[in-house]
Amino acid sequence: MTNAIDTVKVGRVFFKPENSRNVEKVTVLTLDSHVGNVVELVNRFDPKYFKRIDCSGTRDWLIRAAQKHDDAKPETFRVTYRSWKENGHKSLGYSFAGHRFRVSDDNRYIELLIRLHHEFSVTGIVEAQAELEGKAEFTTEMVKNFPIDLYILEMCDQIEAELETYAFTGDVQPRVFMDFHSRCENEKNVEVSPYPFGEEEIHLSLVYYEFNVCQEDRCQISEALSQNNRAKGVDFLREMIVNAHNKVECQRKEMILCKAQ
Repeated sequence: MTNAIDTVKVGRVFFKPENSRNVEKVTVLTLDSHVGNVVELVNRFDPKYFKRIDCSGTRDWLIRAAQKHDDAKPETFRVTYRSWKENGHKSLGYSFAGHRFRVSDDNRYIELLIRLHHEFSVTGIVEAQAELEGKAEFTTEMVKNFPIDLYILEMCDQIEAELETYAFTGDVQPRVFMDFHSRCENEKNVEVSPYPFGEEEIHLSLVYYEFNVCQEDRCQISEALSQNNRAKGVDFLREMIVNAHNKVECQRKEMILCKAQ
């Protein structure tokens, strides 16, 4: 099998079984798929959702932030093996720790949206607005738009992530820092409330690679982890993930985002 890409840019990973070191199947969602869907949701976000607030003056910056917000994920992607706080049981996972701080942009407004896109906090927003107010290129109206644009970016990012989780696990963990609720019906339709995209449903395509881990590789990973040679085990699995395109063909799964009935 030939493929022009060097390695897979990872957007999300699902291990089966979950919460285990003996992984049998891996699903790797591509970063381009996630980012493309987030940009689509940002573009479809209904301007009337925030009544009497016009953010059109910074809309292009918001879209640019959506396009770039995960640019540093490939360089920060790593497989982890750590204990769960609840029971101390160790299991495989993954991390993009620090990715939002490694993306830069000549426009500080865009850069700050990216830096804060996992942190909708009063302190973070106040400090960002204070910094922007001190720069001549940003008007008062632009600075006022910042928390709204940040909310839209975070909302779209988290809704898309939740949709991915429904698609590949059938369940989802609540997103405690974004105020929306969702449910999945027929393994394809994800209802969201409140629905900030007008009345029309949105069709999104998830692009992914999925491969089985052979018995020999499972034993090698499990043995390395059980012998406290964590680096060897997780690095071996990481290489399998970023080279998934050499194992299997790319697949697509169609999902529908819609207003709760």
